[in-house]
Amino acid sequence: MRFSEPMNELIQVRVGSDEKRQLIEIARRRGLTLSDFVRETATEAAQRVAA
Repeated sequence: MRFSEPMNELIQVRVGSDEKRQLIEIARRRGLTLSDFVRETATEAAQRVAA
């Protein structure tokens, strides 16, 4: 996923090492980086809540 403007902002999230490994594996299976996966998943969840 490429964006037209630089993404300089950070949101820090604390997770356990097992949870991080699981998230990385899920992202990898979907062909995404961990950042892309978290961004995509968080955006989808926010849209569902806002609806």
